Amino acid sequence: MKSIYKIFFITGIIALFVASCNDDEFGPRKESTPVIESAAVSPADFTFGDSIVLTAKIIDPATTLSALAYEVVAEGRVVTSGEIPLSNDTFTVAQSIFVPLLSNQADAAIQVNLIARNVLKGSASLQLNGLSAARPGYNQLYLVTDDGKVAILKPSTDKNKFEVDGLTFNPSFRFKIAEKLLADNTIDYTGDVYGNVNGKIEMIDDKGESAFAYTAGSDYTKGFVYDSYAFSAATTGSELGEDDLSLSTFRDEDIDGESFRTLKRTLENGKTYQAFGALSDAQNIYNPDFFERTAVDKIKFLGKTGEYTLYYNPVRKNIFVGVDNPSYPDFLLACGWGLGYPTNVSTEQIASVYSEHQRTHTDWGFDHVLKYVLFRQIGEGVYQGTFYTPNKDNYAGFKPYENTGWGNEKKAGEFTFTGEQIITGDNNWTIPNGPADPVVEAAIYRFTVDLNNKTVHIEKITL
Repeated sequence: MKSIYKIFFITGIIALFVASCNDDEFGPRKESTPVIESAAVSPADFTFGDSIVLTAKIIDPATTLSALAYEVVAEGRVVTSGEIPLSNDTFTVAQSIFVPLLSNQADAAIQVNLIARNVLKGSASLQLNGLSAARPGYNQLYLVTDDGKVAILKPSTDKNKFEVDGLTFNPSFRFKIAEKLLADNTIDYTGDVYGNVNGKIEMIDDKGESAFAYTAGSDYTKGFVYDSYAFSAATTGSELGEDDLSLSTFRDEDIDGESFRTLKRTLENGKTYQAFGALSDAQNIYNPDFFERTAVDKIKFLGKTGEYTLYYNPVRKNIFVGVDNPSYPDFLLACGWGLGYPTNVSTEQIASVYSEHQRTHTDWGFDHVLKYVLFRQIGEGVYQGTFYTPNKDNYAGFKPYENTGWGNEKKAGEFTFTGEQIITGDNNWTIPNGPADPVVEAAIYRFTVDLNNKTVHIEKITL
């Protein structure tokens, strides 16, 4: 008898368990279908690359809602899609949806397909029609490279193609195409922007990647064409001439732990050289004692005709020259503490790459070109040197010489200083940093040394 009771008891427990499995966290299971009571898109007529707003009201009095899936379709092709989470048994949707321009997309009628679902897989669908989208129209576009170069792309005879010629870009570069720029020539992402998506050019936002271009068999990229319909880019290239400067002809050289690109070549007084690629970067400073920058990519040489070594530092973003065994009367050489060839890159930025280095770089000695700086002869017995000084400790102590053998030092006490009164001392040319000394602003100063009348004029300049 007890065994029979046990059987009945166990059977009852199993029945209760099975019954409980028919319920879940949403309550008893019921067959139901959501209802899309209303749905609309605004504006009804829009431009690819803009956002539309989807509004809808979905109800399901029997079962909790789970999601509203949407597709935006143009000419049978899904332009964009997504899913909006829903909850409860009534939900009002107001969702902004970005509608990108795809390649080879013409003006088109638009359909928006909606599928509402509940937690039990019940669903209802609706298609919204009567919508249209047009291609965006551009008067011009901007080619923006990752290293900060900007070129204006003008419309060609084909209304969908935009082009530029006369570039001096490297054979390979990364880029984005932008509709708008900010005042500082960076991309304004409130306009349309195109970049790389899975190896193809597509519309991107501010988190998107740059596309890549390569001009095979050329020394530099000269022309660029962007097809805004097919979303493709084409480049043309050319070869360097003897008056062209490109890093493709430079070699790598380590100097005092810093990475330089260097080139030994003849430079002619008064000749203008074309700079390509990174050498035409607007942020670069060419030593103003030896070069005049007549355009962002054109450099006029001011020095005496002869063989020089060009030194380009990609971190300091400056270019200066050196010669083998520099000496008087063509040059004066200053070594010591607290001078640096002009750069607008900060000490913090330099030290982040070259540990413990700073904007100034000179030292006592002539072992390498960072230990000393050159004054160029600009007249009989007159020399000009333009340098950043003092160092991060507001100190400088240096002295000009006539050669790398410490010949004929030029003591401070021998000269009368005019202009910016930053130098003191009788021997070394000193910018002191003692407790009682005035703080000298660290800046770019031009020193004009006249050995004829023993004067030094110092002026602060901006580059």
